[in-house]
Amino acid sequence: MKISYSIGKQNKIHISCDDEYRFTVDSEFWFSSPYCMKHNIEDEQELAEFFLSVGSRFAFLAGLRLLSYSDHSKKEMISKLVQKGHKKEYVIPAIDRLEELGYVDDERYAENLARKLSEHKGMSARGIKNEIIMKGISREIAENICESLDFDPVLRIIELLNTKYSRFLADEKGRKKAVASLQRLGYGWSDINSAFRSIELETEDFDDV
Repeated sequence: MKISYSIGKQNKIHISCDDEYRFTVDSEFWFSSPYCMKHNIEDEQELAEFFLSVGSRFAFLAGLRLLSYSDHSKKEMISKLVQKGHKKEYVIPAIDRLEELGYVDDERYAENLARKLSEHKGMSARGIKNEIIMKGISREIAENICESLDFDPVLRIIELLNTKYSRFLADEKGRKKAVASLQRLGYGWSDINSAFRSIELETEDFDDV
């Protein structure tokens, strides 16, 4: 197979195989690799190693671009890069390398997500745990982080009722909407009922919400 490259803007190297474009990598990687001086690779094992090395670097750089916009879990990173057309066999070592360098850190990501869901959405510990697990984080990490959350669910619900849901409390229909929303945030019926009673609102008719 014929290997060729051209130099692009911003230290980018565009690599072609048999005159067909395949990858874009950085010049630092390319000129320090053993392949930059090769014009042909015929050995099948060496060709496979070439594709793995260059393809993984290609995926690594794409991963860095994704992370420049927002943090992601390891599972999300793999899924997003595969969706963008990177082969999974190249993506996995790329993400492993990003993890080694600290760019991908499931525990840090989960801690930040838990804080965001708690502070901005008022979600319960149970709801937060479920959201973290849905992002591909291990159950162990999710449970450890949620155990560290320090708030009383009843007091948190009262706070939400006095702020976010205050406009719903004037009538029964609105109160049912508030209860349903609180349940979607992961709060149990017992805590919701206690919170409503604390602010002297009845919930007896809401059992079917």
